[in-house]
Amino acid sequence: MKKLFVIMVIAISSLGVVAQENKMMKMKDHVMMKDGKMMMMKDGKMMMMGKDMMMTNGAVVSPNGMVKMKGGKTMMMKNGDMMDMSGMMMEKDHVMMKEGKMMMMMMMMKNGKMMRMHKDMTMTNGAVVSPNGMVKMKDGKTMMMKNGDKMYMNGMMKKRKMEKKSSY
Repeated sequence: MKKLFVIMVIAISSLGVVAQENKMMKMKDHVMMKDGKMMMMKDGKMMMMGKDMMMTNGAVVSPNGMVKMKGGKTMMMKNGDMMDMSGMMMEKDHVMMKEGKMMMMMMMMKNGKMMRMHKDMTMTNGAVVSPNGMVKMKDGKTMMMKNGDKMYMNGMMKKRKMEKKSSY
């Protein structure tokens, strides 16, 4: 009887882990500067970048973090900077309404995967974001995030359609 109970507990625990993994959404392929090294996320796996990579917009990214744009302009990627394979810089450390669910993107979480929010998050400006997308500002005002809206950890909001930033 004890063995059956132990087996059931293990089986139920395993289901919880699988369910949690399925809630994470893989982030699209990208390159990023991490701890002074250029890394590449490919099919959900992080690996060191071994050679120059040309992005679809013509930008070339070197393993030392130097980016040369198609027009010749250069820039050096800093720790935490990310670029998708099209050559667009990616945003980090934010929460986002995606397909009706609040998602978190943080550099320190699960190798760059987006994870579903399960509890309220307080931004540095005092705004509190709930898993349903409700934002309560420090002054008590509330707003509902819409699909594509992003809020950065400092409380700055970026609306998807308007590309407008405002502080809450």
